[in-house]
Amino acid sequence: MRRHFAFILILVATGIVRFVILFVSQTHVTSDEAIIGLMAKHILEGRYFPFYFYGTSYNASCAWEAYLAVVPFAIAGVGVVALKTPMVLLSLVCLTLFYMMTTRLYSIRVATLSSFIFALWPGLMKWHFQPRGYAFYFLFIPALIILFLIIENEKVRRTRDFFFFGLACGVALWSMELLLIIFAGLWVLLFLRRKFSIRTFAACVGGFTIGYAPAIWWNLTHGLRNWHFLFFEKPEVGGLGARFGLPAWRDIFLHEMPKFFSTDTVLWYYPGTPWTGHVLYFVTAIAVVIAAWCALPKIRSAFSSGFAATDATKDLLMLTLVGASFVPYIIAPLRVPGYFLGASFFMSIFARCIDRFLAQKEMSLRALGATILLATIICGAVAVIETATHNQIETLTLCPNRQDHCMMRVPGADIDGVKHDLEQNGIKAVWTTISFVYPLIFETGEKLIASESIFGVDRPVYPPSIPKPEPSSQDRTVFVVETNSPYRPEIETILAQKGGVPPRITEHGTLTVIEQRFASESLR
Repeated sequence: MRRHFAFILILVATGIVRFVILFVSQTHVTSDEAIIGLMAKHILEGRYFPFYFYGTSYNASCAWEAYLAVVPFAIAGVGVVALKTPMVLLSLVCLTLFYMMTTRLYSIRVATLSSFIFALWPGLMKWHFQPRGYAFYFLFIPALIILFLIIENEKVRRTRDFFFFGLACGVALWSMELLLIIFAGLWVLLFLRRKFSIRTFAACVGGFTIGYAPAIWWNLTHGLRNWHFLFFEKPEVGGLGARFGLPAWRDIFLHEMPKFFSTDTVLWYYPGTPWTGHVLYFVTAIAVVIAAWCALPKIRSAFSSGFAATDATKDLLMLTLVGASFVPYIIAPLRVPGYFLGASFFMSIFARCIDRFLAQKEMSLRALGATILLATIICGAVAVIETATHNQIETLTLCPNRQDHCMMRVPGADIDGVKHDLEQNGIKAVWTTISFVYPLIFETGEKLIASESIFGVDRPVYPPSIPKPEPSSQDRTVFVVETNSPYRPEIETILAQKGGVPPRITEHGTLTVIEQRFASESLR
């Protein structure tokens, strides 16, 4: 226990900081988070028991997060903080698994340093609070690596270990299909290392079949909807050549990766890049180049002696997994940060690079290692402070051209202002843009009716057994839209024509309430 005392301190401190951030600045939800919250509410009320995410036959991890949220909902009532509490707890479990993974790769010192950096990593900072289907994805990555290393280090093949590895792969694929590339890469490495015999391979396949059996059963009883979505709907072959062209690589490494290393990694990228992203991208690139320089000559040794034989071969394993994590990102028709988040777990080579510099006798190299570590701590501290001091949601909004979507930040005060406005004026139903339909429904406990269908958007989310109400055409028409929405002038004109007088317009920062009035009414 004494050997792990430093990590325990990191774990406790991380837990305290994250719960403080949760109560201070994580009190509102985006659309995906709100849908998971509604799933949990429906489970608690016994109205529906989802297998996958509402509205799509994909990502069972979303459903698992909803089932977890039922417990705090039952204790503290339905709310945003109760919804996000299990996510914070799972993030601490993830940090523990990450530490366990790195202790199997490197020394306790490097594992502790890796865990400290991982806890501060800006690119993952906001994901630790958001129920969006990634909580179990983050858990399975270090868990699969641990099981892989157990097999890799064995002198005598044990069938039981192969079975549990296959079982974990099956459950992981059921939880989130994005893990397919990573666990497939691990299986390939086991094949190339000749770790499989007929018996152990059968045990691995058997374990995988048992772990993935619920998804198999669901597909067989629901018209193969999950597999059809995974292999026919989600992939897009069109434009595949452009994704591998020189402009794409230039955009990735010169524009997108600096953003990926900052806190702006939620949903889509913003146009600008925080300075912390440039700094961490630069120092991480140094660590990866140094690791590759030492590890690549050891490829033959890794496949003959094992990936856990030396520090260089361990680095090679981590670099290989970084490359595997990059595959979903590069082949995706729309490159978003979520497709590459797995690579953050393999940045333990970053900590080993720092430790390597600090262990050198040359003062210049030690100073370089200390500088990299200090830069990382500063960037992480900035990420913590920014996350804690900005109570806001980050979501999509329609661009001025009415065709594309752009990222926007909506302060929590603006959302609270809209909810108070609607409640104060007795408004029970609104038309709103797609990003705010389910946040308004969830945060009002489903007391408010909200819909986006008037804008021509048809996005059925609720299951057929839970019909979603629509605003009545007989009632007063009320809109909640972005203050700078390209729809706003048209909405104001139409409501003025329908009511005979200009509508009531109340701006709440980034959001605006536009309420129809009638000529017979006195001005408010």
